[in-house]
Amino acid sequence: MTDELVVRDLAPDEAAAFTALVRRCYGDSYDQAWVYDPDEVARRLREGTMHSTVASAGDAVVAHLALLRAGAADDVAESGQAVVDPDYRGHHVFTDLKRAAADWARRTGIFGLYSEATAAHPYSQKANVALGAVETGVLVGYIPASVEYAAIDATPHRQSVVLYYLKTNDGHRRPVYAPPRDREIIAAIITNAGLSGTLVDPPAGTSLPASGDVHHEHREDHNHLIVTARTVGDDLLAAVHAARDFAHDQRIDCVYVDLPLADPGTALVGDGVGDLGFRFGGIFPNRHHACDVVRYQYLAGVARDVHDIALASEHGKDLLAYVLGVERD
Repeated sequence: MTDELVVRDLAPDEAAAFTALVRRCYGDSYDQAWVYDPDEVARRLREGTMHSTVASAGDAVVAHLALLRAGAADDVAESGQAVVDPDYRGHHVFTDLKRAAADWARRTGIFGLYSEATAAHPYSQKANVALGAVETGVLVGYIPASVEYAAIDATPHRQSVVLYYLKTNDGHRRPVYAPPRDREIIAAIITNAGLSGTLVDPPAGTSLPASGDVHHEHREDHNHLIVTARTVGDDLLAAVHAARDFAHDQRIDCVYVDLPLADPGTALVGDGVGDLGFRFGGIFPNRHHACDVVRYQYLAGVARDVHDIALASEHGKDLLAYVLGVERD
């Protein structure tokens, strides 16, 4: 490594340099197929649903970080596709990329950056904490065992991810209707992440509609099922129960249930999701406009393996203990 690194934006006509970097680092094992398609990467960059920050050494792109949004006007961007050439790891390259991406987000008016950091190694976790990002959850067994990390000693099992949120601007003022059982940990996350949500109780006499707005997504590449409630109805627990049984029947490894914290119904039925065997997974701040989302998780077709999870902050260690249902060491 002799060339000085230059941190800059990636242009659409340079998309092939990113796909080549992914292949060098992951071979064919990266769990999102679109990263191998230069035309698709270029389209996202042009349309503004993807903003890429890279580090270049001479003519070569040796590190990459993307900010992804479903729409160019979304309030929160997902920080992902963090790929660093093994020869350049250990030189704080990821930190430099994340800092530059966060500066772009502040100028753009984005409220914050959400990211998933693998628990299989400490590099991205430490970089997130150093920049002021806060742990908002731990998803156990989220990453398929098929994903391989070049130059990282990782055992072949489903690995866990740590959810982070880096606040870049003040978000909307909003109510947070937390399920009673998880109210304390949700309050801690809101405080630590500097969110604009305020915990409140459902108004007296609140009742649920007969049916909620619930969607199911089976991600075959991850072999997991996501149940998303945009609104909470009286039929939610039956839908969650059915999803859990379906996962067992179809050998789906993980089931996730996402509930809107701006909906009073979440406070009314959230504990019932826990009674079905789901555990608290974390918070997605500003997931939908003026609404945070709480995620519950259930391992259906895979044993829980947490031997390699290590958190980089005291808040993170408290959160991990809560997710696992154990006393803090």
